[in-house]
Amino acid sequence: MVNDTMKTPVKILGKTAPAARMTKCAALLIATALSVPTFIVLTVIDLLIL
Repeated sequence: MVNDTMKTPVKILGKTAPAARMTKCAALLIATALSVPTFIVLTVIDLLIL
């Protein structure tokens, strides 16, 4: 399966590296990038309807 391939470390030039992990800063940036436009769109829709 696909997960088996993802779990086995890849060797490049005889060295392995850990899998990439999302940091807290990256999670904050993604959450902000998604929530700010959503807030603006919902506010504009609310102002237009009311």
